[in-house]
Amino acid sequence: MESAIGKLLEGILPAERIKTDLIDLVASASDAGFYYLRPKAVVLPKSEEEVINLLAFSVQHQIPITFRTAGTSLSGQSITDGILVDLSQHWNNITIENNGDTVRVKPGAIGANVNTYLKKYGRKIGPDPASINAAMMGGILSNNASGMCCGVSKNSYHTVKYIRFILPDGKTYTTESAIDYERFKIESEGLYEQLAVLRTQIISNPEVHDKIRRKYQTKNTVGYSVNAFIDFEEPMDILAHLLIGAEGTLGFIAEAVLNTVNDYPEKLTAMLYFTDIYSACKAITPLTISGAAAVELMDRASLQSIENIEGMPAIIKTLPESAAALLVEYLGNTQEELKVQMDSFLAIADDLSLLENAAFTAVPYEQALFWKVRKGMFPAVGAVRASGTTVILEDIAFPVDSTGDAISDLQLLFKNIIIPGPLFSAMLRMATSTL
Repeated sequence: MESAIGKLLEGILPAERIKTDLIDLVASASDAGFYYLRPKAVVLPKSEEEVINLLAFSVQHQIPITFRTAGTSLSGQSITDGILVDLSQHWNNITIENNGDTVRVKPGAIGANVNTYLKKYGRKIGPDPASINAAMMGGILSNNASGMCCGVSKNSYHTVKYIRFILPDGKTYTTESAIDYERFKIESEGLYEQLAVLRTQIISNPEVHDKIRRKYQTKNTVGYSVNAFIDFEEPMDILAHLLIGAEGTLGFIAEAVLNTVNDYPEKLTAMLYFTDIYSACKAITPLTISGAAAVELMDRASLQSIENIEGMPAIIKTLPESAAALLVEYLGNTQEELKVQMDSFLAIADDLSLLENAAFTAVPYEQALFWKVRKGMFPAVGAVRASGTTVILEDIAFPVDSTGDAISDLQLLFKNIIIPGPLFSAMLRMATSTL
């Protein structure tokens, strides 16, 4: 079957960019998650024309098509039992524009490389997923990646400026061109009208409108970005932003221009240790008000999984079972800005249930170590699971003021679930360390 598909695909791509050997298919059957689907073929297009032809091939032969870049997805987004389109090798263009205020990227550009290009301008992209050193822009955009510092205001959805996309029927549009808005209205009339009708229905229903607005004030990457219907009026703008987070199900993002954000040169970072996880959660709001750009929660089990890593503070090994930690970072353009934020922190420090006085560091190596550990916590937790078991990761979100109650209830829930001990341990760690 695979060899027959390979021969058919040679009408679109040269044979050297079509993989149907078993070893190649098995190598592409998994991503960073635990799911497994073996593709019928792996193809490496170089141009939009080839992508359009592959989409037509998919329709003609009724074989599903999936786009893949780095394969860092944890929930099976980049695997298929159809045709896997590998964009990791020929789609890595990065162009800095407007003195670093915007950056133009192809889907195969690695997120960290984009930031390296932007660094000399004092800028970076808004999304900062833990996998940014490997994750590519196609996946970052298609999963509406956010990360640990960007919250909901600097994620992929909110920082994308222009999108060039190809629909399943091969029609190509870009939000950078006024002419394309007219083309979209005429050439994709049915889609245009349906999007307009849905927007009218949502806007005219205050209950639905307000529910959508509330939902997207917290992190929310489950399903399509339906907030596009209340954030934009033009149907093509709505569709372009529905593509962000659609995991490749609506069309192919061929190129994007992103607004960049400030990459602050001055930073202060600390690991704050609390008597219990509820006290740590209560501290999130006052820390945020004091100016903290990042507040990352880790429970005792999570800390236990990384306590033996070289460079980790010795206190981690001696923490009581009920303890928890917050990784906190303040950012500023100048030392003076940081001092103002530190003064705000000191004003609330005595009210925090800390196990020891806060020790902020400005040493880049020490800061990088803290973040390396936080970003690597998922594999660290996965490494301690029992042989033959796997780790399932899905994000959930709560309003900040409910986080303490939510985590306490989750921990109680897991303790009441009758499952093997090692698997229970892994579930509990991930439930509390990824909120």
